[in-house]
Amino acid sequence: MSNTTEAPKRVFDMKQLAAARAKERIRTARWDTGTAVFSYATLAAVVILKLEGIRIEIVAAVAIFGLALVWVTGLRRGKHLYGRLYEEELHQLQEYYQAKESGATVPSPLTRRETEILRFIARGYMNKQIAKELGLSEQTIKNHLSSILRKLDVNDRTQAVVLAIHNGWISSLEESATGVYHEKQTQ
Repeated sequence: MSNTTEAPKRVFDMKQLAAARAKERIRTARWDTGTAVFSYATLAAVVILKLEGIRIEIVAAVAIFGLALVWVTGLRRGKHLYGRLYEEELHQLQEYYQAKESGATVPSPLTRRETEILRFIARGYMNKQIAKELGLSEQTIKNHLSSILRKLDVNDRTQAVVLAIHNGWISSLEESATGVYHEKQTQ
């Protein structure tokens, strides 16, 4: 295949990958606080109206209107967030492929949080320990780990760490609790 046909295909693939990665980030973000508060406010209004003896038809109409507003608000915020994340992902992928083609150091496709989690994994931490250290739920750590494996196109956490060390995204020298650096055993 010639270079003239490879470049447009790569751009198309990069845009598809950026879109998929942005959608994945949106899926893991779920609702933002504003949408959740608005949902609970709608629920509270419905409960109060019903407790006050308001007819069910009116309560139902308020509930439907409130849920429709929650849906529209969430959809608008999701589209806005998707656009921003898509641009971030596309920019990151473009930098990655440009560096790879030029032979320069390949920038990490991982977010700061994912890199931070990968450093804990390199130190031998399990998901539960990482969650405790970062003040996150274990499920959130699992979601980040799935994203790391997908972005790096590897099958397990060991392969992710080896690839990250090989590309210089994390160091094989990690600081211990005493502040002394020691060589991590990688095999």
